Amino acid sequence: MLAIDAVFAPWSFYMGGRFHWIPMWQGWGKMHSNDGGGDYLLFVYMYPARGTRGIAHATGTAALCTPKGEVFKLKLGADFEKYMGASTDGKRAYLYVHRSPGFFGNSDTRPELEFHGAWHNPDLVLDDKGTISRTFSPDATLYESQKRPATRETIPLTMHEGSRSEFDSACQALKRR
Repeated sequence: MLAIDAVFAPWSFYMGGRFHWIPMWQGWGKMHSNDGGGDYLLFVYMYPARGTRGIAHATGTAALCTPKGEVFKLKLGADFEKYMGASTDGKRAYLYVHRSPGFFGNSDTRPELEFHGAWHNPDLVLDDKGTISRTFSPDATLYESQKRPATRETIPLTMHEGSRSEFDSACQALKRR
């Protein structure tokens, strides 16, 4: 698999501008929402997936920590520019996360969030295109799907390479506030 990624997804070894023996990247960042109730943390773990028509694609997992300290385990998909080559620096990025539909008829995939931006190595600099304020109420609870307001606030997010344990510690600190 590593040889296939080296040929078809060389960028996956250099996400964030640093060489990784295993083609993956994990990191997290903090965003503040005035409309959505405070500070949110997002952790992502991504690795290359099959792209289409030259578009670099990644898949993986994510976790969202709300201002209440509630953690949502999410699926991640990411699309990057066509024909990325080996460098990610300056390349556009689109990340989308959502909860997996459950078994036995539970089809609620909220929260469903998206982030647009670019790699500015070593960071991934994004914004949420209003999806936090459209998904969470001012008290940081999920809106019922039929009561979601129009987009109000666009929130910046800078993700730094980091571990899940660092994210978990930061999330615990949010709970104690």
